[in-house]
Amino acid sequence: MRSRAFAPARGTSRRCYAIAASTSMRERAAYPGNFIGSMFTYALFVFIFSRVWAGAYAGASEIAGYTMRMAVWYFIVAEVPSFGFGRFFWTLSRDMKNGQIAYLLARPYDYVGYNFAEKYGGSLVEAGVILAEGLLVGTLLVGPPPLAGGAPSLAGGVAAEASRALLVGLSLLLAGALNYFLQAAIAMTAFWLEENEAFFWIFQKLALVVGTLIPIEFLPPIAARLARLTPFPYLSYAPARIMVAYSPGEAWSLVAAQALWLALAVALARAVFSFGSRRLSVNGG
Repeated sequence: MRSRAFAPARGTSRRCYAIAASTSMRERAAYPGNFIGSMFTYALFVFIFSRVWAGAYAGASEIAGYTMRMAVWYFIVAEVPSFGFGRFFWTLSRDMKNGQIAYLLARPYDYVGYNFAEKYGGSLVEAGVILAEGLLVGTLLVGPPPLAGGAPSLAGGVAAEASRALLVGLSLLLAGALNYFLQAAIAMTAFWLEENEAFFWIFQKLALVVGTLIPIEFLPPIAARLARLTPFPYLSYAPARIMVAYSPGEAWSLVAAQALWLALAVALARAVFSFGSRRLSVNGG
């Protein structure tokens, strides 16, 4: 069986991926009741952490450059990738372990690209629902997000807010794609290992600590510098930082770093798949 990890995705292939993504999005949107659990858990987490920050900021106006309102809004945005793009591993790993991978490899499309389109497309709906809920809950708890330009003029304020919204959206999309390809690389270790969940748990916990639960500015200086050398801040820290401390230069720098890590993650996932599927072909599944 020939690996299709590097099959060209042109013409009909691109249409195939677009159809897979749109179909997955429609399926998710058709069953809004499936979002209830995630929405309830997310709202509960936001409420609990807003109370935690209220206690932490008692008697303090700022911590590491963040006000309490900034810290709450940071958490609201940082959790969106976790809830919207945090569960790719399980379905991908299941396909590897139950033998479904052998059937999927026989289909006339690039396995990695098609799965990305399908899984990522569906997750966009859930991420959008969670983000909309977060904007509502955050406004009710601590008021609207901090202004993008402090106290700008009307024209300047509108431009800054629009720029921030676009970059937050772009950063969330990149965070979701990066999440997928990193989780895919971990899931595809099932080509060699029957039990690979431990790798995902390590990945998940590092992602939570490095930039999701707290901004990396809250970490000791050495830990913060080391964290920036890993992909973990670009899974949640980047969009959250852009949201609460918007600066065009820093925002574009964060987005560029996300794009770089995404390119590396795509290459890693394809390399793991290429070697793994070759082993599957040699061993007969």
